[in-house]
Amino acid sequence: MLVLLTALGLLFASCTSDISEPKMSSNPTTPTVANVALPDSFIVSRADSLIRFSWSAADFGFASSTTYMVQVSDSSSFSGHVSNLFSTQNLSGGAKVSDVNTLVLSWNYAIGKPVTVYYRVTASVVSSVAPVYSSAKSTTLTPYDAVINYPMVYVPGSYQGWSPGATNGRLYSYGFNSQYSGIVRIIDATASSAQFKITSNPDWNHTSWGGTLTASGNNYSGSLNPAGDNFQVNNACYAITVDVTALTISLTKTDDWGIIGSAVPPYDWSKSVPMFYNGQRKLWEITADFHAGDIKFRANDAWTLSYGSNANDGNLQSGGANIPLATAGNYTIRFDPVKLTYTVKKN
Repeated sequence: MLVLLTALGLLFASCTSDISEPKMSSNPTTPTVANVALPDSFIVSRADSLIRFSWSAADFGFASSTTYMVQVSDSSSFSGHVSNLFSTQNLSGGAKVSDVNTLVLSWNYAIGKPVTVYYRVTASVVSSVAPVYSSAKSTTLTPYDAVINYPMVYVPGSYQGWSPGATNGRLYSYGFNSQYSGIVRIIDATASSAQFKITSNPDWNHTSWGGTLTASGNNYSGSLNPAGDNFQVNNACYAITVDVTALTISLTKTDDWGIIGSAVPPYDWSKSVPMFYNGQRKLWEITADFHAGDIKFRANDAWTLSYGSNANDGNLQSGGANIPLATAGNYTIRFDPVKLTYTVKKN
């Protein structure tokens, strides 16, 4: 028996001495990212082309499957907008031009103006081990015109014929989450106030919400109630935010923008023509037939807040010069009161 116990003890000692636990390096080797390989042109015709990224392997000091993620940002410190493009266990990968263009537009950068985009690679192994990052590199991209398909909820009401699918009456989830927002002109031409509801789909066959709103000056707030009556507000243009998880709604009266001038009816600078707020593009626009002449943008059919362009270069100044339309025709004109920019396109 003593011989057997001794033999077992020696065997156990031999086994334990052969086991070595993996040790993580106290200074892991980070991946080194190469210069990005851009297609010939960052334009809509290249939307399906790939922007290619490659990098060297990270070394955590032990054998393990490593996942790499390519991140892009508008800040060299990655403290501004940060988006994950893709993840892979390879040392290279690509993202479509259209995907990167959509990200840059979602960061609220202007179409047609160069933007510096920073990119880096993060490497990770297990959740208990902190990821490591490559140093950041940058490239310049010029976003092209594209529409982002944000999730939507709808605002049917007496101001637009109670139509859940109508273009006038949409809110967008810019963060692709439970919060939806937009600007809606809620004006019932037959009364001094308007009624509406919120619907989850562009029809009446799914969830809809009503309720009672509490007024605070020109603004309102309340809760979304699937059994609630119609919401009611005074006629005005409102910035609306709803949260379909928290079941909250708020409306803030905001400026109602129009276009005025010798190029638009009644062609005598006496009255503004209303513009439409395109929530998908986050700007005001109008498509119509125009005379040759001049235009300006102004709020609330008054001159208190108006914009023109001193250089006719797409940039606006408060009280700036008239913007000329050289020839008559059908135009799409867009106006951004946040960036103070505009575009004029003859159709």
